[in-house]
Order: sequence, then structure tokens, then C-alpha cells
Amino acid sequence: MCHETGQLTLLSTHVSVPHFGDALESTLCCGACGFRHADFMILGQKEPVRLTFHAKDERALHVRVIRSNSGTVRIPEIGFTAEPSQISESYVSNVEGVLERAKDILLTALDWNKDDPQKVGLLGHYLQTWERMVRAELPFTLIIDDPFGNSAIVSEEIEKRPLSDEEIAHLRTGMTVVDLTETQE
Repeated sequence: MCHETGQLTLLSTHVSVPHFGDALESTLCCGACGFRHADFMILGQKEPVRLTFHAKDERALHVRVIRSNSGTVRIPEIGFTAEPSQISESYVSNVEGVLERAKDILLTALDWNKDDPQKVGLLGHYLQTWERMVRAELPFTLIIDDPFGNSAIVSEEIEKRPLSDEEIAHLRTGMTVVDLTETQE
């Protein structure tokens, strides 16, 4: 990032992860400017999958979520879609952590659209909905589509099904989207 030569360090470690198999954990660090990029890449590939989790209570917020760098995450109740890109990082979190990531995006979208009263109103509605979801007052749905099958929601209550060829073809990459076209009632 800073164009200093000889300052970049790459650390990689081969690991074996239960339920996923072989993976490569890597960190890229610049000694000059502090730039850091970490990634966790599953080295295998599984069948394309859609994982759907219906969060109904406070316990659901603690369910483990593993999003590979190829997974698209959706929370329809707040118009949220996070699509992978070439620099996407995998992460291991829980449902509450995914909600926190979504809130950050909603707040950014609110700032970017502050001059559009209609979008501000819709984003305000999404943020109010988010507040109720994170307090476990409102059920919601977490969906992960992964064309390489390397994402997971660790719960016996998930719905898991293969993605069709058509669904895979429509998966986009490179964007985080907040749907500002729907009218909320």
C-alpha cells in the first residue's frame, strides 16, 4: 500500500480443520505502514450449497458461522447482501457477529445516502429492525450461498440444500449491497 520495498512479510501455515479438511492460513504484513491482510482459505471444494438459518431466540445469536471467501451472506429482513470479491476474507464468527458486520454496512449506506429522504427512511427502518433482531425480539433469516460449499452455520437447525446451476450462475462477486428499492410497510 505504501510502496516501500522490502517491508512486506507473508506468513502461511497449513492446517487441518475438522469438518472442512485442509486449509491455508496466511497473513500479509507491511513493516513500514502496518497494512495487514489475513485470509483463511479452504483448499478443497465441496458441492455448492445454500445454508438457511432461522434465528428465533437469544440462543440463535451464539450459533457459529463460518463464511468462506466464496460465500454470499444475506439477511433479507434488513435488505443486506454481502458478496465475495477477490480480496474477501473468510471469517469465523457467530450470528451476532454477522449482525454487527451488517450494522456497519447499514450505517455506511446511511451516510452515503443522507441527502435522499426516502433512502434515509428505509435505512432507519432497517436499523430499527436490526436493533430488535440483535436483542432477539424479532426472528430473522441468515442465508449463505457458497458455490464451493466451504461455508457453514454450525447448528442442527439449519436448512441445507444444493445450489442449482442457475442459482450459481446468478451469484455475483465483489459487492456488499443494501436493498434500497423495497418499500417497507
